[in-house]
Amino acid sequence: MEVQLNGARIHYRRSGAGFPVVFLHAGVADSRMWEPQAAGLGEHFDVIRPDMRGCGESELPAKEWSSTADVLALMDALGLRQAPHLVGCSIGGGAAIDFTLEHPERVAKLVLVGAGIGGQKHDERYDHLFAAVTAAEEAKDLVALNEAEMNLWLVGPGRTPGHLDNRLRDLFLDMNGRDLRSDWESAPMKKLDPPAVGRLGEIKAPTLVVVGDHDLPDVQETADLLVSQIRGARKAVIHDAAHLPNLEYPEKFNRLLLDFLNG
Repeated sequence: MEVQLNGARIHYRRSGAGFPVVFLHAGVADSRMWEPQAAGLGEHFDVIRPDMRGCGESELPAKEWSSTADVLALMDALGLRQAPHLVGCSIGGGAAIDFTLEHPERVAKLVLVGAGIGGQKHDERYDHLFAAVTAAEEAKDLVALNEAEMNLWLVGPGRTPGHLDNRLRDLFLDMNGRDLRSDWESAPMKKLDPPAVGRLGEIKAPTLVVVGDHDLPDVQETADLLVSQIRGARKAVIHDAAHLPNLEYPEKFNRLLLDFLNG
């Protein structure tokens, strides 16, 4: 399904019935990363999964844009009468945080998976983990870059690609490969001002923070920061999982999600 939002054609998937839940995907993925959740939660919820601009089937016009404005416009276009639950992973988690800060009345519950936070400072301690990614970027080799980002985000530090099912690797390479072909430099994303990193205490929505124990160390540290700064936030660690734990262990992830959203 498609809808025109703020001058861009946005693709989204919608299935199930019940209370609405909006899923925002990681920057290395698209709405397909939430397929196991759509299948597992469809009996309980109205599952809405947009492809963010430049990802999946959505357009990326050459102009400044706002993830917060796009999410708000999508909710309005779909006529959501209730404030939905909001689930975001990685960059999608950062977008979910920004949206909750700007429109707290439009979020019932918040789930953050390996989330980033707008305004965080770069941590040079972990630059060595990005060596293969940096080398591929400098060589302008998109195939090598896609493989390097798969090893970093899907496989995770300390594991080998053989640890994962080929279907997951193929899905990641297809999702991220599409994203890498987008012209992000011509379409900068507008940043929240002041940034979220100093405003986490403003979040009042019940919040669940999920992280894989094989995710990057700075992502795990960010999860701890979120739990310490968002009042009442709960943390759940999915063992033997990296940055996309919902794909590696969908049944375990879905149980966590259902328990939290129904609680």
